[in-house]
Amino acid sequence: MTLKELKGKYARLSDEVDVLATDGVGNEARLLRLMNDLDQVHRELSELRRRTFHAPTLRDAVALPVLTSAVTPTPQAAPVMLSPALSMAC
Repeated sequence: MTLKELKGKYARLSDEVDVLATDGVGNEARLLRLMNDLDQVHRELSELRRRTFHAPTLRDAVALPVLTSAVTPTPQAAPVMLSPALSMAC
């Protein structure tokens, strides 16, 4: 279901629960079913929200250009010469 459909279903179920709750006695079984349906829609909304927050964005997918003119090159360190005994220890 889409977010709009889930929100609509949630609103409809909430309204039905409110109406049945104000009517009073005799609707307990239907009220429990509606509340279970409402809980299920709430779980689906929470899952959709969680997936939406963890979905990659366009910014994640597109590499931004690197400005090379503003970056100064770092000097290269001279290679370290190891003695034969030291190179065997590595």
